[in-house]
Amino acid sequence: MKKTIAAILLFVTAFLFCPEVQSAVLLDRVVATVNDEVITWSELMNIILFEGREQLSSEPDKSREEKIREMERPFLNMLIEMKLQTQEAKAMGLSVQDDEIEGAMSDIRVKYNMSEETFLASMAKEGVTIEDYRKGLGNQILLQKVVNYAVKGSVVVTDKEVEEYFNANRKLYDNEKEKFRIRQIFFPMPADGPEREEKEAKAREIVQRIKSGESFAKLANEFSEGPASRFGGDLGYINRGSALAEIEEAVDALEIGGVSEPFWSSAGLHIIKLEERVEAAGKEKAKEKIREILFKKVYELKYHEWKTGLKEKAYIEIKL
Repeated sequence: MKKTIAAILLFVTAFLFCPEVQSAVLLDRVVATVNDEVITWSELMNIILFEGREQLSSEPDKSREEKIREMERPFLNMLIEMKLQTQEAKAMGLSVQDDEIEGAMSDIRVKYNMSEETFLASMAKEGVTIEDYRKGLGNQILLQKVVNYAVKGSVVVTDKEVEEYFNANRKLYDNEKEKFRIRQIFFPMPADGPEREEKEAKAREIVQRIKSGESFAKLANEFSEGPASRFGGDLGYINRGSALAEIEEAVDALEIGGVSEPFWSSAGLHIIKLEERVEAAGKEKAKEKIREILFKKVYELKYHEWKTGLKEKAYIEIKL
C-alpha cells in the first residue's frame, strides 16, 4: 500500500505517530510556553522526525544533527500557532463530538478505498493506537472548525468583484465570444443639421410610445429605415466585438427587455431593445475559478492577520 495512515494525516497530528521516538525520550524539557500551556522538546523532535523523515534519511549522522537544528525553529513556530488556535477554539466554546471523528475516519477509509481491517492493520504497522489516532483526528477537526468560524466565515466574494476580475482578464477566458440579440429602429446619418434635429425628435417620440406600451417590433416595422425593419427590427444574434462600439455600449447598459434612449453612431441614429444575452461558452466555469482565486487571496490575507492577532495578545516564551 503506497499510502499509510500516518501519511494520510497532516502534520497537525504528526507527533502522535512516532511512539518509538517518544519511548526513547527519557529526559524532557519545555521548549516554549504558550499562555498556560507548554510545548516539550519531545513533541518538537517527534514532528521534526516525522515531517522531515525524507530529508533526514539521506543525511550522515553529523549532517543530520545540523539539519535537525535548522528545522527546530520553523517547526516550533508551527506548534506555537497550532497551540494558539486550539486555545482559541476552546475559548470560543468549540468542541469535537465522537460522531464527527467517526465520520472523518469513515471518509478517510472511503477516500483511500480501505476496509476497516486494512485501516486497523495499517495503524498497527505504524505503531499507532486507535486512541491516539482518534485524538489526533479530533485535534485536526477542531483546528478546521476554529479557522472556519474565525476566518473563512468572514470571507465574502461578491458577484461584482468576480465580474470586474473577469472583464479585466477577459482575454484569458474568452474562448468563444459572448452574443446578444437586439431589435433596432434606425435612421441613417442625415446630410444636414435640421434633418438631424428632425430625426432626433421623431426618435424621442417613438421611445415615448414604446414606454407607453406600444410594440417595439411594430414601431420598427413602421418607422425604421434599416434593412431589418420588415422583421420588426430584429438583428438576430451578434457576436461581442463585431457590432459598432456605440451599440455594444448601449447593450451593456440594458437589462433583458430594456430599450435604450436614442443615440448616434457614425452610421446614424439608433434605438435598440435587448432581447437576449448568450454568455460566452465556459464563462460560468471561468467565473467559478475566479471566485476560487479571489476567495483564496482574501482568505490567506485574513488567516495571516488572524494568526498575527492571536500571537500579539498571547504570552509566548521560547526556551529553545
